[in-house]
Amino acid sequence: MSSASQRPVSKRSSATVFYTLAIGSGVMRAISVAFDFFGLGFSPINPLVYGFLSQWTSFAVTLIAVVVLSVRHTSMGKKRALGYHLDPDFDRVQVLPRKPMIYVVLAGVFAGISTLAYYLLVGGSDASTVLPYGQMVIIYLLVGDLLGEKDTPTIVEVQSIVSILFGVLLIGAQPGGFDIVSLLIVLVPLNLSSAFVTYYQRKAKRYEIRPGLRVDSLNMRLWSLLILNSMMSLLSLPMLPSDWVGVMVASFVPLSLMMIGSSLATFVSIVMYVQALGRGSMSVVNSLSAVSVVLGIPVTVIGSIFGVSVLSTDPFLWTLKILGVILVVIGVVALQASEVKSLVLIKVKPLTGDLLPSLFAIKGVEKVSALAGSYDYILSIKGRNLAKTRTKILSRIHMIEGVADVETLVVIRDYR
Repeated sequence: MSSASQRPVSKRSSATVFYTLAIGSGVMRAISVAFDFFGLGFSPINPLVYGFLSQWTSFAVTLIAVVVLSVRHTSMGKKRALGYHLDPDFDRVQVLPRKPMIYVVLAGVFAGISTLAYYLLVGGSDASTVLPYGQMVIIYLLVGDLLGEKDTPTIVEVQSIVSILFGVLLIGAQPGGFDIVSLLIVLVPLNLSSAFVTYYQRKAKRYEIRPGLRVDSLNMRLWSLLILNSMMSLLSLPMLPSDWVGVMVASFVPLSLMMIGSSLATFVSIVMYVQALGRGSMSVVNSLSAVSVVLGIPVTVIGSIFGVSVLSTDPFLWTLKILGVILVVIGVVALQASEVKSLVLIKVKPLTGDLLPSLFAIKGVEKVSALAGSYDYILSIKGRNLAKTRTKILSRIHMIEGVADVETLVVIRDYR
């Protein structure tokens, strides 16, 4: 992990970097799913066998990538790892400290369950269906926040939950009705596990190893993928056909390009996603990465052109699917747009120690800076509305020992 003092000064604003990471992760996610669908479409392989082979291929590709990115070179007169340019916290491939490693292991366990559910779905659906299915995780994250805060949802939150839920139901509509089994997979193992993955990944990424240095996303991806593959393999073995070993050996070379492409796209997507989690709230990151929902339709159309999927000719079903995608997008965008940004100025009592870690640990605080002047600290915070900003964030700031005075400035409009 690199020294915090070696980080470059970016010409881009932190907001631009955050939006680029969050939206870029969604785009790369769509590309990764496209590779999986093309791989399954070109070969009559069992989806779980493909998933088993693809995931361990992904680990090999990720390990090679992280090792290569550990190679040091001279940049601006200093020796740095190549991976430093992807994540300034990265220095070399290594085992993480104990506490963040626990978070990574837990994230990997739940990711294994979620990934198994993904491959159960991917064999019988198209990209325009599977990508929106993954957005149900936002509902679980929002409900988890509400339960954790013992809070009541706002009108916007209720509308967003209903919009996403009905959108997913419409997307899953079939000629004979709803596929109940698929919907149950979506509701429980796929998205509930994904919610825990997001939670533990964010805790790991925001863990401060020492002042100014956090856990890097490249090592997080490597070790969580190892746990993910181990968990998925353990769960999928009883469901694999008897000849799965021979099928994998015979399919590896023909499917290698698709699997490597999916692995690289997933690697970049996860790295961007984890870095975005370290900069913003879980709901906002997932809202922005929901761009993958829209990309699912062109992926499905392109797949039908190349003969890897059958495009339904039923205009009614396509109308339902498109309406469902629109409802999902409206739901996730409404959550992001409803958030209120504020700047908080803090004065502390004489002889008070460093409060930066305590202030940054408050949920909703995105950035903390120490000041020289009339105030001692400035915080950038986000809340889902003004009332929750006051009750859930500002009240916790006042509870920190040493805080003498707090002034809140609500941001009306940003101009960049």
